[in-house]
Amino acid sequence: MPSLRQAVITDIAEILRIQALCYTSIEPERADAFINKLQQAPDCAFVTETESGKLLAYLFALPIRTEQPPALDADDFIVPQQADCLYLHDLAIDPSARGLGLSAPLLEAFFNTAKARRFTQASLIAVQNSVPFWQRYGFHNRHPLSQDAELQARISVYGEAAYLTCHLA
Repeated sequence: MPSLRQAVITDIAEILRIQALCYTSIEPERADAFINKLQQAPDCAFVTETESGKLLAYLFALPIRTEQPPALDADDFIVPQQADCLYLHDLAIDPSARGLGLSAPLLEAFFNTAKARRFTQASLIAVQNSVPFWQRYGFHNRHPLSQDAELQARISVYGEAAYLTCHLA
């Protein structure tokens, strides 16, 4: 059974491998972007791995201001002092491991982190027609910001994408 743990710098090469297998409609992020995210919020990045240590999936999240999701491939992100939201930047599962139920423990870790940081909402940018997947976890695009022109311009680099939010109890 795969195990969940916090991501570390030495995982970056495998994270890049999984990313390349999963994202076909957006430009993959560079190692420096993942390193920056991990340095800024080490308690918000998780991986699942086999007993032999092969990475199967990862999730990266960042504390943000709801109206300012980080740019794609940013290697200069700084956690804002007045963060009000946990932003789920990336969740990817190696295609060979799909169907093993790996998203559930990663998302549980994400939501637990959001609650531990006392955030009342979470957000993400849904890419590659993934809105129905995220809706199953309580994300929706009914937030007033979802139609904001400045925010839409900011996420346009993600291609066909939607800004989704989730209220946390």
